[in-house]
Order: sequence, then C-alpha cells, then structure tokens
Amino acid sequence: MKPDAEQPFIRILLVEDDEDDFVLTRDALRTISKGRMVLEWVDNGAQALAELKTGRHDVCLLDYRLDASTGLELLERMRQQGWLGPVILLTGMSDEALDEQALKAGAADFLDKSQLTPTLLARSIRYALQHARTLEALRRSQASFRALIERLPDGIGVTQDERLVYANPALVSLIGLSSADELLGGSRTELEALFIHAESRALLPRDDQAGAEAKGPPPPMEIRMVRKNGTPVFVELAHAPSVFDGQPCIVWLVRDLTERRQMEARLVRADRMASLGTLAAGIAHEINNPLAFTVANLSHLESDVLPRLKLPTGEQDDVRKLVSDAQFGATRVRDIVRQLKMFSRADEQVRPEPVEVNRVLESAISMASNEIKHRARLVRDFTDQLVAEAHEGRLGQVMVNLLVNAAQAIPEGNVELNEIRVLTRTHAEGLAIEVRDTGSGIPAENLERLFEPFFTTKPVGVGTGLGLPICQDIVTSFGGRMEVESEVGKGSTFRVILRAANVVRPSEAPKEAVVAAASRRGRILVVDDEPMIGMAIRRTLQREHEVIALTSAREAQARLTSGERFDVILCDLMMPEMSGMELHQAVASHSPGLAGRMVFLTGGAFTANARDFLNQVPNHRVEKPFSTQELRGLVQSLLAAAS
Repeated sequence: MKPDAEQPFIRILLVEDDEDDFVLTRDALRTISKGRMVLEWVDNGAQALAELKTGRHDVCLLDYRLDASTGLELLERMRQQGWLGPVILLTGMSDEALDEQALKAGAADFLDKSQLTPTLLARSIRYALQHARTLEALRRSQASFRALIERLPDGIGVTQDERLVYANPALVSLIGLSSADELLGGSRTELEALFIHAESRALLPRDDQAGAEAKGPPPPMEIRMVRKNGTPVFVELAHAPSVFDGQPCIVWLVRDLTERRQMEARLVRADRMASLGTLAAGIAHEINNPLAFTVANLSHLESDVLPRLKLPTGEQDDVRKLVSDAQFGATRVRDIVRQLKMFSRADEQVRPEPVEVNRVLESAISMASNEIKHRARLVRDFTDQLVAEAHEGRLGQVMVNLLVNAAQAIPEGNVELNEIRVLTRTHAEGLAIEVRDTGSGIPAENLERLFEPFFTTKPVGVGTGLGLPICQDIVTSFGGRMEVESEVGKGSTFRVILRAANVVRPSEAPKEAVVAAASRRGRILVVDDEPMIGMAIRRTLQREHEVIALTSAREAQARLTSGERFDVILCDLMMPEMSGMELHQAVASHSPGLAGRMVFLTGGAFTANARDFLNQVPNHRVEKPFSTQELRGLVQSLLAAAS
C-alpha cells in the first residue's frame, strides 16, 4: 500500500441543484478525504455535461431530481456523450424500485441522502472506482480479444438463436463479400442456402445440438462452401458453445483448405513424379541394352555382311530394303526411349537453362501422337530459333499434358474436321507457346478454377485435377506464367509465356564423327554385363582393332590392375556385381592414366550417384543405343589423341 502522500487525488463532480444538499455532501467528503479528494459542484445538467467532457473527473455524484428532468435521464446523456466513469445517484427518498432501475441504467450505486454518512459515502466511492477500474480492464481485454479475432486469418462466425450475430473480416472475405452487413442477422437456413454446398448442409448440427455436447466439441469436419460468385471452396469447420455479449452462443471457426490442398497436391505430384521418373529411367535402361546390340548388328549386317553375300541384284536390294526398314524402326524406338529418359529427369532440382523450344515440342508431339491422331490434325506453326529459360524435361512434361488435354477435348472420329495447332512466337515478355484446339471448350464459370488442385471437368477415372496445377507450378518455377482462353463449342487456347534465354544454347556436336583417314590399330576392352552388347561391339570394331569383351567388371579390374594394357576401355555404367563407377575408382587408384581412357556406355544413369559421377569425371560417354559410325569415330579420335 502506498503512503498517503503518494495516493492520487480523486476528483469528484457533484451535480446537485439544492445548496443545502451540496453542503451536506461537501462536509461528508471533508471528513473522509484527508486532502486527497477534490470536489467540484454544478447545479444543472448542461454544466455537468460540459465539465465531464474535459475528462478531469474520476467520479460523478448525481442528484436523482434535477429541475424537470431526472438523474437517470442525465446519466443516459452522459453515456451517449462518451463518459464511462462511475456515477453514484443521490436521492431524497428510499425506493428499492428506483435503486434497481438506477443499477440497470449503469449507476455504480444508489444512496439515500437522509442516511448519508461519511463512512457510507467513502465506501460507495471506493467501490465505484474499483468497479470502474474492473470494467475498464474488462473492456480493454474484450477490445483486445475482439481485435485479435478481427485479425485472425481463419473465419469466425457467431450464432445466437439460429441467427448470425458476428462475422470477422476473414469469414467475409472467404465468402467473397465486401461487408459483414450482408451476413449479420441472417438466419442459418438462409445463410446455408446461399453459402453451403447442398451436399454438405446435412452435415451441419443445429445450434441446440452444437451447444449440448456433453463431452466437449466434436472434431472439425471438412465441408464445401460456396462463394458469392458461385465457386465452391473446401473448408474445415469447427464449432463450440460459448458466450457472446453476455448471451449463450455457438462460435464457428472456418478454415480455408485451399492452401492445404495445394500442398497435398504438390506432395502427390512429387511422389508421383519420383515414381514415374524411376520407372521411366528403369524402362529406358532395360530397353536400351537389347536395342543397342540390335542397332549395332543391323549396321554390321548392312555395311559388312551384305556386301560379301553373293545374291542376285534384285534379292540383294530386297534384303537391303528389309535391313533399312528394320533400322528405321529401331531408330524410332531409340527416339522414344530418349524422350522417356528426358521425362525421367523431370523431377531433378535444376536451374532454368537455355532450351530449344521447337525441339521440346517435337518430342512432346511424338509422345502425345497416339492421343491426337484419332481425333484431330496436328498443325505446326513454329517460329525458328526460339530459346527459352526453362528445363527441357519439365517443359516437355507441360507440353505433353497440354497436348493430351487438347486431344481429349475432341471426340474420336472426324479427324479432318478438327485441328490441334501448336504455335510459337515472340512475346513482349519473351516468347509464347500456344496449344489451340477445336474441341468442346470450357464454360466461363470453370475458367477461374482450372488451375485449382483436384478440379477437373473430365469424367471420373479420366482426370485427377492435378495436371494443370502441376503445369502452372512448373511454368511459374521458370519465371513464366500460363493463360487460357476458351469458348464453349469453339475450342480452347492454352498459352505458356516464358522468358527468352539471353544466350542461344549451342547445338550439340554431331554424333556422326568423321573417321580419320589414317588410323592405327588399337587394343580395346569392352566391359558390359549384357553379352550381346559385347558381341555387337566386337563385330563393329574387330576389323580395325583387337577387341576383348568381358561381362564381369571384377574380371576387368583384375586384368587392368595386373598390368595388362588397353588403349580404350568401353565400360557399362550400371552393372549388378560391380558398377562402372566402382571400376573407375579402383583403376584410378592404381593407374590414373588408364582410368582416363575409360569411355562409359550408359543406357540411362537413373540414380543420383550416377548422375553426380558423370557430372564430375571428364571421361567420354556414349548413350545406348549408339551407331557404329559414332562408336568407330570416337575410338579413332581417342587413339589419335593418344598417339
């Protein structure tokens, strides 16, 4: 407790029109004030209101009878004016009804002048001040709590007697309204008809049910709401009984699940892409091995075997045509596998780099051709030499998705009457790629939702609602954006806008290396767990070089570390017993120069370690399937460099 000298002054305003009563009150205060109470006196309501406006007073002692008006009427005017301090009503008569009426009006106390004593007045003033401080603290607490609710990102609604009495800004925004006034006062039946999807209305409890939970509030539920513009939104809804403005109520918490669903979509996409990438790389690797020796054997048949066969001219031409057709088919398979390998790397974390747009489009068209050819003519309208800041695999994934969507918007049959046009052009922001179709089109009300996860206009089992959101995420990661235009019955246009690359990506060096006219005979080691590949390479190179083919990397390690010399080592990268990476490490620790002569044959480096290894070592590599000219040229160039 502070010493008396440190106690604050209490300023009291007495509103009294009878001077004798003023003297009575003044004398009572002098007895109890001990110099800490300051009394000011006015004798009418107008003066009282003017004084209270100054905010200097802590307590108001108010006579119940003031000329033609009453103290209760003046009290109401004080509150309207904004003065919230404690008011003690003084009256010349004892009346319990007036006492109750005064307290309901907001008076802190009601005292009978005939029974007024210094002790009673002091007690009343102390109580009034303490009560006022408590109310002020409560008011500030409620104001802070209300401010907190107003700032919450989740929607908050309050219902009393099945009517909405409060809605915070987040709820108003979620529903798509401009003001809470459009909601307040509405019955639950009316609001549910407007803003709750028909399939979700039966899930909602009534207020009496929600308030009668004996074991606490139920767990949150997921429902669909409908915004003012008609678009649905998934939300999590929770409710609990509470008190609002002193009355029982139900508090509803509404959480927008859009961001959560987008995160779920990303997780699903990441898992799906990782699985597809692994599967695609594995398939590519398994196909490339038999394809490699098939291509090599066909080339050997064409260049070395056929010229030695003694066949009539007509039959020899027929055989050459058969070999040529087989080579063409193998080339098509090789291109498909390379595209598959490109998509197996679509989930790699890489920075955007210069990408030749037309090259990616040709690969995407090839992969989507089976969907397109039975539905529409495909028209290319390309601008030459467009290079985008992107990632080849991911951009290819986007274009395949857009092409397949365009095809599926067109019914099968009537191919000549329908068209899918792929167009590239320069754009103010860099460059644009458009996929236009003459399909069924998209209703205007669905255009805004096309990029929402899980939203699809396709039949159940055909679409997941993830394709376009994934495409948008990919394009956005490049610093680009997507646009869509559509009209029902006339078709759709999906536009991908990308930044143009500052430097044109250099074209790949031609793989058909020129064989040196003068070449020396070399000693070549082939290490591949697929025996047919070793045989095919030996057939290809044995006329110019000595070729030894092994199927075991460990056997190769033993021969290389024992001192046996080879000019070139053609080694498969991925082998079950011992990988080409491990063989390189073993040879490098024994003979670094010999490790530098290794050329890696890869059918798809589909592990992170393999990709990192190839990025770190300077050794040459040849992708399966390889052409005989490519292989011969590489061997001859390595022998020439070593001479």
